[in-house]
Amino acid sequence: MSAGVVWERDAWEIADGVRAGSLSARDVLEAHLERIERLDADLNAFCHLDADGARKTADEIDRRVADGDDPGPLAGVPIGVKDGVAVAGMPRTHGSMLYADEVVDFDDVTIERLRGAGVVVVGKTTLPEFGSLNFTRTFVHGVTRNPWNPERTPGGSSGGSAAAVAAGMVPAATGGDGGGSVRIPSSYSGLYGFKGSFGRIPSGPEPYDTSLTSIHGPMVRSVRDAARYVDVVSGPTLTDPTSLPKPSRPYEDVVTSDPAAPLSGLRAAWSSTLGFAVCDPDVEAVTRDAAQRLCAEAGIELVDVEVDLPRMGAAWGLLSSIDLAAWHLDDARDRLDDVTPFARMGFEAWTSELPAEALLRAIRRRHDIMTELARVFSEVDLLLTPTTATVAFDAEGPPPMEIGGQKTSVTGATPYTMAANIAGWPACSIPAGIVDGMPIGVQVMARRHEDDLCFAAGAVVERAHPWPKLAP
Repeated sequence: MSAGVVWERDAWEIADGVRAGSLSARDVLEAHLERIERLDADLNAFCHLDADGARKTADEIDRRVADGDDPGPLAGVPIGVKDGVAVAGMPRTHGSMLYADEVVDFDDVTIERLRGAGVVVVGKTTLPEFGSLNFTRTFVHGVTRNPWNPERTPGGSSGGSAAAVAAGMVPAATGGDGGGSVRIPSSYSGLYGFKGSFGRIPSGPEPYDTSLTSIHGPMVRSVRDAARYVDVVSGPTLTDPTSLPKPSRPYEDVVTSDPAAPLSGLRAAWSSTLGFAVCDPDVEAVTRDAAQRLCAEAGIELVDVEVDLPRMGAAWGLLSSIDLAAWHLDDARDRLDDVTPFARMGFEAWTSELPAEALLRAIRRRHDIMTELARVFSEVDLLLTPTTATVAFDAEGPPPMEIGGQKTSVTGATPYTMAANIAGWPACSIPAGIVDGMPIGVQVMARRHEDDLCFAAGAVVERAHPWPKLAP
């Protein structure tokens, strides 16, 4: 089997081949390492590689297979790990000069569970500082670029992971989503992006997200890969009081059986404004068409329901900065000149005697958002939107401040994803088509705990309208 065929394969295909003995984990790894060596100088998706450690892991997996052992459902799958996630023996900079020299000595629970399922950790992928931006550019690691067009961003904050997967450098990588950081780069990079209900993928042994917005997630090319990944890493931990029980039905079963079955007869609303957002007209047209196709193919009734969410950027920013301040403010307090402007704003909110009323307003705004979502979801089962209001913008930023001839804010290019984080509800981005030569996604949001509907929707679209698995 040629190396090209290997790096074009989905993670589940690689794992099943390695478990069956028809693929060698070492050969799979070498094909992807060659791909990294050839492409990453231009894309800057990886900020750390551990090729020797990965080779040792791959060889151990091949030995176990030869001995008749099953290394697990992700056997031999090379993965990249987002730089903010702890991997024993590897750097973790959070994309910040503050931690440029940090090396951790433990695995995050996600990595522990992925290793138990047989993955081969290749290295760390880039992210904007503390995951605070929707594009990936830092003082410590530079600019990360989109393999569809290196002049454009792969998005953020899981930008390095998105670029690595879309370029075929690894079939899967870890991501994290605190305001759209899995779904935004998935939309910009042509991937299926899943954010689970808050607590679906737990944290540990480090503290859980006290902002109640951020959750780990997979960066992958196919719905089945995302389902298998989440099946592996979900389930409670003793240190995360928000962690949820493992779902009774594996998500992989949802996507490989009849994915239309759980969707048939449901009702969905479409909104390209949410009451406040502005969308590029071409993006709106392509994503609306994708939403209509999904509904027709799955037997979903698309109904006209007004969605009128309040603007949420300021409230989301302040709520999200709680966790940033709790764990990093002490290190940043005397080094604010070493952090990027957006991260500095987050820190300064807590160093300038933040008025109590500002935090109280943010808490009340969270309640307003959840109340409006509850009203909408009393009439429908799904909310469909564009994932982003624009295609991927310039790799070096900043985000566009004008869309469709209207002035907008710094979050105006990505207004649709924050609501699911504030509410803690599941949402996914499904590749919808091409605008200006770049991929764009349609977002599906479901009620909390109904994560299976996001997987089902993605699988229906993937079967009926397969998307390009790799950047051309």
